[in-house]
Amino acid sequence: MPLAQEPPYQIRTASASDVLVLATFLHLFDESVVWLTSRGLSSQWGSEPLKNDPAHIKKVEKLIEQCTVLLATPVKRAFSSSQPGILGICLFSSSHRCHPEVIPPASEPEYYIQAVLTSRSSPSAKGLGSAFVAEVERIAREAGIGLIRLDCYAGGEKGEEGLVRVYERMGFQKSGGLLDYYDSGWMGQVMSRRVDVRRA
Repeated sequence: MPLAQEPPYQIRTASASDVLVLATFLHLFDESVVWLTSRGLSSQWGSEPLKNDPAHIKKVEKLIEQCTVLLATPVKRAFSSSQPGILGICLFSSSHRCHPEVIPPASEPEYYIQAVLTSRSSPSAKGLGSAFVAEVERIAREAGIGLIRLDCYAGGEKGEEGLVRVYERMGFQKSGGLLDYYDSGWMGQVMSRRVDVRRA
């Protein structure tokens, strides 16, 4: 039987010395905006770079401060300030932070995945979204947390529910109905997944 191939990245928890966390978030977000727009899906995150929106950047800075940050870096590439080589970033916390007035609180302790961003330009980032979810699940299991939730875009100019289906394949289920975050037609779906804490 062939040995399982090791992933081309490693996931670690960011420390206070990771000064490039915000820059990485903005870069990967804007890269995703370009990728989505090129496919006619600008309704998800718009078509303008986040780096051009100071008010939104302030919100991201606050969110990062409130979350545990996971970074994925290539295993065969040295980390440096000039070429960070960060393939993805994941933010999670003990409760929902972005839209607490819209998303109902959980009835039990949880980890809420606030954001997952992966490189659209590097082949090494393939499968990284699933790997981030698995790492949050591992941390949750060790902490005795039995619930993981997240929310994702559930609309689309083509009537697609692409992200909902992606997370369903990862074992998440729809939790409640669609939510209109801004009374503007931007529809989101809360997804939940149980964690078997008995395996800790």
